Amino acid sequence: MFFSKFLRIGSPGVTLLLAAVIAPLLLSGMSTNSLFLNGNTNAYAQAGQEARPIYFININPGASAEGTQHYSIGNTAVPAGTTVVWVNNDEGVRHTVTSGTPGSNTGLFDSGEMPFNAQFPLTFTSASGLIGEFSYYCTLHPFMVATISSNEAVERGQSFEFRSGTGPTLDVAKNNRTLLAFNPIGMSVDQPDVMHYNFSITRNSDNQTLYAEEFDVENSAFWIELIQVSQSEAQAAGVNIPLRFGPDVGVDYTGAWHAAGDFFSQPGDYTLGVELMTIGSNPPPQPMRDEFTMSVVSGATTATNATTAGNATTAGNATNMTTDGGGEVLEGVF
Repeated sequence: MFFSKFLRIGSPGVTLLLAAVIAPLLLSGMSTNSLFLNGNTNAYAQAGQEARPIYFININPGASAEGTQHYSIGNTAVPAGTTVVWVNNDEGVRHTVTSGTPGSNTGLFDSGEMPFNAQFPLTFTSASGLIGEFSYYCTLHPFMVATISSNEAVERGQSFEFRSGTGPTLDVAKNNRTLLAFNPIGMSVDQPDVMHYNFSITRNSDNQTLYAEEFDVENSAFWIELIQVSQSEAQAAGVNIPLRFGPDVGVDYTGAWHAAGDFFSQPGDYTLGVELMTIGSNPPPQPMRDEFTMSVVSGATTATNATTAGNATTAGNATNMTTDGGGEVLEGVF
C-alpha cells in the first residue's frame, strides 16, 4: 500500500515505489518537441471548458490504416480527477473516441465524429463512473482500439496529497506509463505566481538518486508522467536520457510534465520526493516537502509506442525539448 512520511527541508529523504515501468517514450505535450508525438500539437483552445486539460492523447496521422500506430498513447493510467483531451491529428479523416470495443459499446463516453483538429475532453471521476479500466475504439474504424485506466487512491502527506494513475503498483506491461499528481494541502488551485518544484526519484535498495529536476507549475498542483526507457532504447531512438518535456498545454506551465529515463530497471521500492521551493520569487510560508513510496514489480515487458524528431538541448541532468511545430514522428522505435 501507499505510505508517506513528511520530511522537513534538510531531513532524510522520502520514498515512492513504482512498478517496473518498462514503457515506450512519449511526448504528448503542447510545449514539447515532436518527440514521440504525432501531428498537430495545438491541442486545446476550447473556451468555457470547466475542467482544465491535464493530459493529451493524439489520434495519429494515418490512423485509419490498419496495422499502424493509431494513438500516440495506446494504454495509459491517470489519477482520478484528470481531464484527458483526445485530439484528431489525422488530416481529412473523421474519428470517434467511443467507450467499449467493436460490437460492444458500453455507453460511458462517446466523442461523436471528430473532424481534423477536433478535441474531445473527458474528466475521469467516480461520479461519472470513470474509475477503473476502459477500452475505447473508433466506430468509423473499428480496428482502432486502445485502453485507459484511472485510479482514485490518495495518499496524504503533511504538505501534499499524492495520486498515481496505477495506484500502489505500476505495471508497465499493462500500463505503458503512469501519470502522477501532487496537490499542495491547504493551498488554492489557482495561484497568482508560478510555483517552483523540485522532484526526485531514489532507489531505496542502494539510496541512489536516479532523477532530480526542477519544474515550474502555474496552477499549484504538480502533474508529471513517468516513462521508463532503457539506455539501449534511448540510443536506438537517438535521444539522451533522462529527458523531461512539457507541459501539455499552450499556456505556460499548465498541464502535465513528462520525465523519461531508466528509472526502474530493478524491481523493488522507489522514493518520489516532491518539494515546493518557491512561489514566485518567495519561499512558501512553511517548508513543504513530502516523500512517497510505491512498489516496482518485475515481469513487465517493453511496450512499443515511441517516436522522435527535432532538436534537443541538454540542461542540468535532463534533456529539454522545445516545440519545433513540425509534428513529424519516427514510429515504432520502441
